[in-house]
Amino acid sequence: MNLENIKLDIDKNNICTLIFDSKNNTHNIFNKSTINDLCIATDFLFENKNIKGIIFLSAKESFHHGYDLKYLYSLQSSKEIFDSLICLTSNLRKLETLGKPIVSAISGEVQLGGLELILHSHYKIADNSDNTKIIFKNIKYNLCPSIGGSLRLPLTIGTSQSLKLLLKDIILSSKEALEKNIINEITKKEDLINHCKQYILNNLNSYQPWDKKENSSKSMNPFFGENLGYFISQIATLHGKNGDHYPSIKTLMSCIFEGLNTDINTGLKIEARHFTWLINNSKARSMVNTLNFYKPKNSNYMNEELTSYKKSFVKNYAAEGVKLLIDGVSPPIIENAGKRLGFLTSPLETADKIELQSIISELDSNDAPCAALIRSMQKNNRKGCSINKGFYEYKEKNKLKIWKGLTDLIPSEKKQPNIIEVEERLLFSSINNCIFNYSKLTNNIDKNKFDYIAIKDFGLPEWTGGPFTWIKQYDIKKFIKNNEKFANKLGSRFIIDNQILEKI
Repeated sequence: MNLENIKLDIDKNNICTLIFDSKNNTHNIFNKSTINDLCIATDFLFENKNIKGIIFLSAKESFHHGYDLKYLYSLQSSKEIFDSLICLTSNLRKLETLGKPIVSAISGEVQLGGLELILHSHYKIADNSDNTKIIFKNIKYNLCPSIGGSLRLPLTIGTSQSLKLLLKDIILSSKEALEKNIINEITKKEDLINHCKQYILNNLNSYQPWDKKENSSKSMNPFFGENLGYFISQIATLHGKNGDHYPSIKTLMSCIFEGLNTDINTGLKIEARHFTWLINNSKARSMVNTLNFYKPKNSNYMNEELTSYKKSFVKNYAAEGVKLLIDGVSPPIIENAGKRLGFLTSPLETADKIELQSIISELDSNDAPCAALIRSMQKNNRKGCSINKGFYEYKEKNKLKIWKGLTDLIPSEKKQPNIIEVEERLLFSSINNCIFNYSKLTNNIDKNKFDYIAIKDFGLPEWTGGPFTWIKQYDIKKFIKNNEKFANKLGSRFIIDNQILEKI
């Protein structure tokens, strides 16, 4: 059998070790070539009745990373994406339902796609090496599961625990993965394969819990009992926190909610359909492209000039929050708008962190009321985090609540704007600050690289994909028109000059 990315080794007991060894890659990944190899290997294993069991093993230092993003984004149509997903999931499903035991021999790093592969096995054994770990990267900033993870992980450890892992940056050691029931056993590295083979010989007929007819799926059904209330509250909470800016979250919840309401085979098709939509979503594509493909190769890229512009960005964001206060917008709306957009901290909290006095440098002659407010705050001995008193009350640097006296100092208007209007103003001000500073750069930095820097170092929300990517997706003409609208009402910081337009 001539395979490029997979090796099959059958021992004297007819146990087949399926060894992943992706060609021309440092990590094991699923691309067109690997999927084709898996199809051939699956057919062989299906037809060979003498095979007693299968071991998933890696020939590389890491176990498996999952899908090759470059391959996914090279697919030109929804049909190509969907067909590729279904081809992979159906072949893995074919192995999963052979009735023969599949054991994962886990050694090295496991990314989300690798975890999805592991979840197809009936038993999971990891070695006790410090290098063996399961890495969860917050799917909010990435792509959600695509080969059954949105179903098998909740069915294995529960929905609540799955969401906690998938919506955070978490690294689990072998011991922690065992405690969470993601894996079944830990052993020494030198004993790993022997333990896998012993399990197979002791469990010649193996099935997944979700494939056993006697198992009731009601406990996991989103529409069963208290589950409905849990899902509704989770959807509402996630929407409130993220303002619908991160499509991966919406996709994940849809996959879980719809998938657990049916059988596993239908659920896999539902997941593939939703993931196909996600891959085609311009917001998700922009974010994933920037964060994965445009990182500067030089780790010391933050020179003195960029560090100065980072400070300008943070001050500008905080200043816009103060200007919104002056315009009568209530503090909670301002703060929630910043959080929903995905900035690292909310505007007024940011002002406290950098000290209120530092905002003065971002003000111009039209911002006298803002300067007056800051001076009034200082007279009230509220200078920021350094003395635990600013727009917020603090206790030992921990934020407690917005200062009660703030609304006496600057009353809020009775009629408040829609929070989306506040979000738009904060975002446009921040984007403008980025592109203005980019236009002044003395070193020629590629715009794609600057998109990455603006997100990772300045603090622009990830979902934008960076200032230039966001403007392109938003539409340059619409961007100019809305800036003109803001400029007429709010001033020169929303005026985009011709030099900057040429840079865009």
